[in-house]
Amino acid sequence: MSYRRDFTIGLRETQQFQLMLVLDKWRGGILGFGAVGALVAWMYLLLPEPLPPLPVRLGLAAAAAVLTAAAAALALAVTTLSRVRSQVRRSGRTSYVQETEIDGFGVRVTVGKDRARLGFDRLVRVRETRRAFYLFIAEHQAWILPKAQMEDREAECRAVREIFCKVVERSRLRLRK
Repeated sequence: MSYRRDFTIGLRETQQFQLMLVLDKWRGGILGFGAVGALVAWMYLLLPEPLPPLPVRLGLAAAAAVLTAAAAALALAVTTLSRVRSQVRRSGRTSYVQETEIDGFGVRVTVGKDRARLGFDRLVRVRETRRAFYLFIAEHQAWILPKAQMEDREAECRAVREIFCKVVERSRLRLRK
């Protein structure tokens, strides 16, 4: 029960991670923007004489909700991606190699001269998305295992899932099936 791989973490991986965090944080706010958009549309649809039929008013209010929520999400995405891009440029370090080893004792990560070892009990949570595994070492900090860099994506993803399912309690796991 072990997994070892070197990953190159660059701008794309960092942007995807930060965007995931921002959209998770703002999920309720985005829904709130959608609700306000629907309410405003509904109020404006009560003004014309004669009133449009109820199904038309409901449809337009729903469309306004979707468009408003999408606009809010797009604004968050654009600002997040540009903020991360400028931070990476300022740092002068466009990418780094993350040597990752997962075994029965925990996770070991080496980046340059820096080494870290963390037992499974100290991982805040493990999350899997379409593009990566995120091993959270703090609420807003994680080691990234990009799936695009895995040689045999299906087999490696299965192996990583199996390890975490065996050693991390279910409440701290968000894995894809």
